Amino acid sequence: MTGTPTTQAVTDDSTGFAAEWQRWHAQRDVTVAAPGGSLTLTGTHWLSAATRIDGLPGTWSEEGSDVRVTGAQGLTVDGEPVNDGLLHAGQRLAVGDVELAIIKRGEDIAVRTFDPNAAAVAAFGGIDAFAPDPAWMVAGEFRPADPDGTIHINHSNSEREADYPIVGTFAFSVAGADAELVAIHTGKEGQAHITFRDATSGRSTYGPARFLFLPLPPAAGPVTLDFNRTVLPPCAFSDAFICPLPPAQNVLPFEINAGEKQVLTRCAR
Repeated sequence: MTGTPTTQAVTDDSTGFAAEWQRWHAQRDVTVAAPGGSLTLTGTHWLSAATRIDGLPGTWSEEGSDVRVTGAQGLTVDGEPVNDGLLHAGQRLAVGDVELAIIKRGEDIAVRTFDPNAAAVAAFGGIDAFAPDPAWMVAGEFRPADPDGTIHINHSNSEREADYPIVGTFAFSVAGADAELVAIHTGKEGQAHITFRDATSGRSTYGPARFLFLPLPPAAGPVTLDFNRTVLPPCAFSDAFICPLPPAQNVLPFEINAGEKQVLTRCAR
C-alpha cells in the first residue's frame, strides 16, 4: 500500500487519550525501523546438517539446542571475534552491520539475519492506522484456561504448525454481536497474546492477522480490551517472519475499526 498514513486525532483531546495514543503510534514507527526491528529482518535460516547461509561467512549447523559455526571469518560474539565455536540463543552476534539471532521453535533451530540497511527500511513510509477512538476500549470478561490447555496454530509464510498454551479467553460484544477470543502464551510472562482476523482483514487491514497484547489478569473477572492498541504482526513487515495465525474462534464476523491497518511505502520521488 502506498501513500500517507490517514491517522487523525480525535476532536476532543482534553483527556490526553489521543495524545497518548499518538505517542505510542509514533514510537511504533521508530521501533520497527530501528536496528533489530521487524523491517530489518532479511532471513530466517533453519538449520539441520552443515548449512551455508547466503551473505554470512562459515558453515552453520545444529548441535543440541545450540549452533556450531566453523570458518566464520568476520563473526563477532558479544563483541569479540569468533571464527569457530558453539553459539547460544541470547548472545550478541554480528557480521559487520548485520545482527544475527539464534531462535528455537519446538525442536527446530534457525539463524535470523537483521540488516539495518535492508531495502524495506528505506521504503518504509509509516504504519497506517485507524484514528484513535475511546469507543474501542471495550468492556469484556476474562476467563482463565485450564493449566494444561493448548490450541493448535498454523503460521504465516510457513507450513509450521504448533500447539500453544492457552492462557484464557476474553469475551466481549460489539454492537450486540458477542465474541470470545482465545489468548495464547507466546513467550512473555504476564502477557496474553490474541491473534485475530475480522471483517476488515484483507480489505482495509492486513489480511493474515492482527495482534492484540493484553496484561494477563491474575483471575477471572472484568477487563478492558483496548483495540486502539491492535498491532500488525511482524510478518507484515518482513516475509522472513513466521507468525501465529488466528484459530477459527478468533475470526470475527464484524469489523474492528481500530488499531494498525497496513504498512505504507514511501511514494517514489
